[in-house]
Amino acid sequence: MSLDAWILVAIIVFAIAAFVLEWLPMDVVALTSLGLCMVFNLVSPEEAISGFGNTAVITVLMMFILSAGFVHSGLVTRLAYRISDLPGTGRWGAAVMLLVLAGAVSAFLNNTAAVAVFMPVAIYLSRHHRTSPSKLLLPLSYTAIFGGTCTLIGTSTNLLVSSLAGQFGVGEFSMFEFLALGSIFFAVGLLYNVLIPMKHLPPRSLPASLTSKYHLVGFLTELKVPAGSKLIGRTVVEEQVSDQYQLNVLEILRGSEKISSDLRGTPIEPDDILLVRGAVEDILTFKEHHALLLLTDTKLSDSDLSDQHTILAELQLSPLSSLIGSNLKEIDFRRKSGAFVLALNRTGEFIRDKVAMIPLKQWDTLLVFGPRSRVEALAESEDFAALEEREVRLRLSPRWWICAAVILLVVGLAAIGVMPILKASLLGAVALLVTRSITIQQAYRAIDWTVIFLLAAILPLGIAMQNTGLADVISGALQPVGERHGAMIMLSLLYLATTLLTSVFSNNATAVLMVPIAIAAAADLGVDAKPFLMAVAYGASASFLTPMGYQTNAMVFGPGNYKFVDYLKFGAPLTVVFWILASLLIPVFWPFAGS
Repeated sequence: MSLDAWILVAIIVFAIAAFVLEWLPMDVVALTSLGLCMVFNLVSPEEAISGFGNTAVITVLMMFILSAGFVHSGLVTRLAYRISDLPGTGRWGAAVMLLVLAGAVSAFLNNTAAVAVFMPVAIYLSRHHRTSPSKLLLPLSYTAIFGGTCTLIGTSTNLLVSSLAGQFGVGEFSMFEFLALGSIFFAVGLLYNVLIPMKHLPPRSLPASLTSKYHLVGFLTELKVPAGSKLIGRTVVEEQVSDQYQLNVLEILRGSEKISSDLRGTPIEPDDILLVRGAVEDILTFKEHHALLLLTDTKLSDSDLSDQHTILAELQLSPLSSLIGSNLKEIDFRRKSGAFVLALNRTGEFIRDKVAMIPLKQWDTLLVFGPRSRVEALAESEDFAALEEREVRLRLSPRWWICAAVILLVVGLAAIGVMPILKASLLGAVALLVTRSITIQQAYRAIDWTVIFLLAAILPLGIAMQNTGLADVISGALQPVGERHGAMIMLSLLYLATTLLTSVFSNNATAVLMVPIAIAAAADLGVDAKPFLMAVAYGASASFLTPMGYQTNAMVFGPGNYKFVDYLKFGAPLTVVFWILASLLIPVFWPFAGS
């Protein structure tokens, strides 16, 4: 193997390690890998920037806009709630209908957007039937994943593999070329979800007990201000309660009145009761220094914190949030939002100490307390993916029918071959903008630039694999297996390697690395490359084993209060079932011509 090939192997190992250990954001890892490829002349400057003009990348960008228009129309959300509230369906019937609708929508919309729409409905359904959201959220993520494998536009991975197939001369895939096997995956996966995870996933969280879920019993208490305390006549800002004692005064109870707004400017009076959040030792220090009385018998719950004026709610950072990478203190979140962040849930880890100093990450779930209007305004902002729907979100947009018609036209025109999907999606996005069904600002915010830069920067790695001969080296090492056991075994191993790699690596990055290997392996065996490319496409999307392998898995981790082992325990059987189905059925739908 050449020196260039060894350098590329080192770059790929670095990228995988950086993804898994989260040394840097995913798009930064991809750009760094691209930069290293240029430094060592593994790709030319022209090849390095070719990803930014790739048809798959631009199509994915347009689909973000189309998905946003459809979501803003309110049609899907309204339909989901109507299905959930159908009389006589019961918990299981409503849950199955919700999953079927989510899978169908995921076949044509961005999977992340689809789960963002259906996750609040799933939580509402769980609350309505008094069950844990954990029973439904992971099945929702899985359903969106295999629902997205049914069409060319259902997942960016399919678009990417199709575009690479065209570049390698195999020919791009049609809109519904994935449907035959994808629908089998969908039916089998849905049955699996109903019989296994929905029945046997442990009740990790209950929607009515956020204080218990975040283990806040020792962090929330009430302090009474007796006559003679030096706090009287002073405000929490003047006493520097937050800076000196690391405490937050969330609310002042004055007789029957609850004061939750303008706390910074409210002088404290005798017999006021302060609702305080902080570490036990800091609370005790504050109590001693100001001669306060600790109401030790008080047991605070969600109902104590929520009324017509205040609310306790979970808010999840959206992938487009401007808060990602910053901490709450440096952006002055308390003053700007008028609400407190009591705790943070990050992939199952509950953070309660010094929350304001923690840099925020994508899909962090925040436990927020404050005036109802302020918290609901946060839930409606672009920075958060609301976990509870507000009534305003159930209204249909005046132009909802335009959004629906545009999606149908884009799919229909591409499906019957009138125009390629890139042209159809671009014209569809323009139609939404021209008819003002979505504003240009909403379109910009809808684009997940992390995905776009990841795609554009990782594509040249595939070119580098060709330039250095690494793809031929790997396929050559596998060739004896294919010659000894046949193309079907080679395809089966290719699918398995892809689905295992995508569990720790980005699904799109995995596809880019595996496509050249698939092409070379098919050439070595003298068979058609399309079955091998389909194995890569389906395998790269079949990410059920880890929360970081697929965005939708990461989305439901916090709200479902899952543990890492939940993904392994319930994702492993599904991974094996799909591996067997893919190994047996891909050659049926896409035969090994020439084998």
